[in-house]
Amino acid sequence: MTLEKEFPKAIERDLGEGAYKKGLQALRAADRALLKPGNARLCHGSADIDSSLAAQQPQASRWDYVIAHDQVLNFVEVHPAHTSEVSQVIKKKEWLMAWLKTAETGKLDAPRRFHWVASGKVAITRNSKQARAAAQKGLTPVRQLAL
Repeated sequence: MTLEKEFPKAIERDLGEGAYKKGLQALRAADRALLKPGNARLCHGSADIDSSLAAQQPQASRWDYVIAHDQVLNFVEVHPAHTSEVSQVIKKKEWLMAWLKTAETGKLDAPRRFHWVASGKVAITRNSKQARAAAQKGLTPVRQLAL
């Protein structure tokens, strides 16, 4: 089976009916503007993890989105990229990794990429302990994400 066929099924099982959206429709308009999907025909769909699980896990630091593009699962967090926010984004990624261990989405046979997209300017002090901590978790904020 391909990611194109399995992704919608896994999302619906994990996040509920209606969570899967074609293309980038699951993203809020402001967040969608920060992404450039390249070939739109290779976008297999998206889901808003944060909104879908808000009622079930109201206190959790939930990750924002998952986008299936060109046979890759792209997990995208749109969040301020300030030195003071690094620990929050790391906490969100830790939540995501724990969620993926039990979620159907985590069982999909596809490469995974994790992206932090800055909701404004990137203002993380270079060589700070926060910048190093983010890098160790594979998180480097970008202003715009090209898939």
